[in-house]
Amino acid sequence: MVVAELLALAALAAGGYFLLAGGRRLRTVVHILRNDPLPVRDLHGHRGPVEIEGRAVAGDDGTVEAPFTGSRCLAYTYAVEELRSQGSGDGWETVDSGMGGVDFVVDDGTGRVVVDPSGADIHLESHSVTVPAGTELPDRLADYVAATDGVDPQNRTVNLLVTEINVGNKQRFTERRLDVGETVYVYGQATRGPAVEWGSNLVDALVGDGDGTPVFVIADTDERGTAWRIARGGIWRVVLGVAVVALVGVGALL
Repeated sequence: MVVAELLALAALAAGGYFLLAGGRRLRTVVHILRNDPLPVRDLHGHRGPVEIEGRAVAGDDGTVEAPFTGSRCLAYTYAVEELRSQGSGDGWETVDSGMGGVDFVVDDGTGRVVVDPSGADIHLESHSVTVPAGTELPDRLADYVAATDGVDPQNRTVNLLVTEINVGNKQRFTERRLDVGETVYVYGQATRGPAVEWGSNLVDALVGDGDGTPVFVIADTDERGTAWRIARGGIWRVVLGVAVVALVGVGALL
């Protein structure tokens, strides 16, 4: 009886987690769709929450190098996952992740504004490479694994004297990048930006994270595309959370 109650509590906790995570994503969608993006030229002197979209171009800081492909870009996230045994089956477990970027410029044809990507919830198209266990990694990925604590080579072996066995796991390397020239959508907080030269089409604002805005989002698509991309993740989490809580409720009635 005690075991059953503990399992029910664990299921309720998991259902609550999915409901909370999904609800946060759906609230972000509401914030995004509440207003339309502003023309960048209207950001002169603007302070507070703002939505903009346009073309992402390099600013004074240039570009950064993405870790898995070496591509030059403006912002990126990355994750390494391993396929591991998890109770009743196998599942992907994240063993390393991170993000990076530099200040870049959004150009919508009416003006240009600097964006600081630090602290953003970044939604970018993914580029994944899956490597089966026992397979030699491409050189760049092999160098990354060798230099990263917590990520083991998936082609490592154990010498049993009479034979060697492979003890590596299947791995998936996922990189998401905001490339130069891509469409970009930003919802963040506008503050006073760097001084601009006379005649420049760069506005005197800096868009980034801040207490005055409920979310800070950067995506490589337009407003509607960003909202749908985030909503999909929110919907399945809410549905799963409701299903788990409902199952626990039904079980308690039986």
